[in-house]
Amino acid sequence: MNNNRSSRHQNKEKKVNRLYNVLIAVVAVLIVFIGGSLILGEGSDETSPEQNTEQTPKSENNNDTEKNTPEENTEEPASDEEADENATDDEATEQEESSDVEVEENPEPGVESRTVDPSWEPVGTEQGEKPAATYEKGSTDWNEMLAAVGAGVGVNPNDMTVWRLGNNGAPEKAVATVSPKGEGSVKYRVEIEWVENEGWKPTVVEKLS
Repeated sequence: MNNNRSSRHQNKEKKVNRLYNVLIAVVAVLIVFIGGSLILGEGSDETSPEQNTEQTPKSENNNDTEKNTPEENTEEPASDEEADENATDDEATEQEESSDVEVEENPEPGVESRTVDPSWEPVGTEQGEKPAATYEKGSTDWNEMLAAVGAGVGVNPNDMTVWRLGNNGAPEKAVATVSPKGEGSVKYRVEIEWVENEGWKPTVVEKLS
């Protein structure tokens, strides 16, 4: 009887020991699993800031582009202002030139008005340094003189009737009396002057009465 009890007692102890061993093994596995999960979780948390730091420059670049946009917009009005200033300068120059035009009413008997415009320019020439001064109708010098006369009157030479074209006291000076075609009652006397290598230019335009 004692032997049976002792054997039973030993069997129970073996079963209990096995149960303890199983529990210990399960606990060890759980510890390893939980520990590994914690380690992996910390690793993923540590990498996320790196990703954020890598993305940060992109956001900074976006901020830079946003900051640059107003600067570009501020440059455009500046160019518009420069264009407006240039236009204003051009208008001022034109007004100055027009204000320099001298118009004298009834300066002498037979003359309704006399105009002197400093903006008149030479009409160009093919003759070189000096004019031929032949006053031959149809010649190069003749055509260039009529071009200068027309520039003073504001009429195309082909649309003018030439009453007189001749010397005005020097080879480099001439005077013409012309009318717009079809308006014989309107006559202009135009004095022109030679500019070396540049051609004839009008100097005085008189509207005759």
